[in-house]
Amino acid sequence: MNERQKEILEILYQKGKVSVTELSRTLFVSEMTVRRDLIEMEKGGFLRRYRGGAILKINIGEMPISERLLLDRTEKDELAKKCTDYLCDGATIYIDSSSTCQYILPYLAQYQNITVVTNSISALLTLGKMHILCILIGGEYYEQDMCTVGSLAERYVNELNVDVAFFTTAAISYDGIISDFDIKQTMIRKYVMKNANKNIFLFEKEKFGKKLLYTLCTTKDVTAVLTTDET
Repeated sequence: MNERQKEILEILYQKGKVSVTELSRTLFVSEMTVRRDLIEMEKGGFLRRYRGGAILKINIGEMPISERLLLDRTEKDELAKKCTDYLCDGATIYIDSSSTCQYILPYLAQYQNITVVTNSISALLTLGKMHILCILIGGEYYEQDMCTVGSLAERYVNELNVDVAFFTTAAISYDGIISDFDIKQTMIRKYVMKNANKNIFLFEKEKFGKKLLYTLCTTKDVTAVLTTDET
């Protein structure tokens, strides 16, 4: 790591997140030079890049959803486009609280009379601006993911039937185990899956080949697992 890259790391330790433009001005180098440094530092595991900047490399599960939304934007949007194969006018759908599934929301505008069920406050705020009917699941507020979880939420979703449910988790193993580090989120997904007509999972490439503490299901239990072509 060169001296400039060490300075970048120090800035990230102070701020957590920084833009390419800000780094360029602070370090008196071109934005192209900054981008080359960030690519090299990401390969070294020091940070995660997003379009226009970088964030300090920490456990993805520890990031608030506002930060995770900035990661892997192109890949998440590609996955969201594939979800349209499972959408139609008049459908009732479930969107989970993951940053990945938030990328589905803009594509709902092309359908008529869509109803969305979700435990995501972030999704609710977006859907309200789009004037799409949204049923918010009540329960304990989980600040990091801006969503509701807990026994009240579990009882509520246990009574709901949706046409199609969209999910992701933090891991999918090569032998088909879909798992996560968060038991509360896992339980909500279990209850939704039980009554959904179709269960669709979206996975970015960095989630493959991992197995975490809480098993949600296997790939045999779901309707489809969507991945990007490069996975």
